[in-house]
Amino acid sequence: MNMRRQRLFGTFAVLIATVACSLSGLMPGTPTPVDQVGTIVATTMQALTAIPSENSSTQVSGTPISFENVLFVIPNGLAGGATPETMTAVDTNGGAPWEVAPTHLRFSLTGYPLQGQFHEPRIFVYRAHEYAQINPVAAEQIENIKKILAGSTILQETVPRVPWFNAELLIAASIQIIPFQNGRGVRTLTQYAQYAAPINNHELFYHFEGLTSDGNYYVIAILPITAPILPEDEKPEASVPAGGVPIPADIGITNSYYGTVTGKLNSLAPDAYTPSLTTLDSLIQSIQVTSP
Repeated sequence: MNMRRQRLFGTFAVLIATVACSLSGLMPGTPTPVDQVGTIVATTMQALTAIPSENSSTQVSGTPISFENVLFVIPNGLAGGATPETMTAVDTNGGAPWEVAPTHLRFSLTGYPLQGQFHEPRIFVYRAHEYAQINPVAAEQIENIKKILAGSTILQETVPRVPWFNAELLIAASIQIIPFQNGRGVRTLTQYAQYAAPINNHELFYHFEGLTSDGNYYVIAILPITAPILPEDEKPEASVPAGGVPIPADIGITNSYYGTVTGKLNSLAPDAYTPSLTTLDSLIQSIQVTSP
């Protein structure tokens, strides 16, 4: 993914050890040292809630979507439908290293309540083994998911990342293990950037990565979401709503800023978000990926 905005804030030097441009996309297997992200990790872990059940019995009322071997239900009010596509494989001759991927399915939600956001509302389904074989970043994320589902502590450097994002994860809020019909995965609220960016509604998204119980399929969801305490965009003149976290005028964006924003997002009720966290979780819980 080509992330726009290459400019650097004057305070970027303060954060360079934590937010390295293209770290996750270009340097697979090089985690951010734990001591540099301790504030964010400590705040995030307060929000961790594991749901042990693998098979969700929740009945979702909405629009059923079926394509190839994937089924899910779009909850009422979330979107009008979804456009399914079979995406062509990308090899090392056809794209950048982080874009390499096998043939996979992509579902683009239509009529989503948030329009014009930085990210499109989409769900992706890959054959896990094929993706891991040709893309080291994807292989690392799949292993991280397996370890988390087996009980490993979730840290900033082990939170599953979007394999094809050529940028670095800034925060991981509202972490929760979510089951779907035949698997489980990790949900976060997050934002990526190539510089020390303020957390804002234009770029924030609901992120889910999971595996089917047989390990054959890798599911990724990227769904825009907004919070009432965040500025509308990343521009310096964007106002911070009541209850939000202003950027410190004297020192700019630091780990402390990201940790405080994470804590604020963790404390919000699910229905404070648009769309509601509960609604987005219901969408994920309805997913079923069967083997042919």
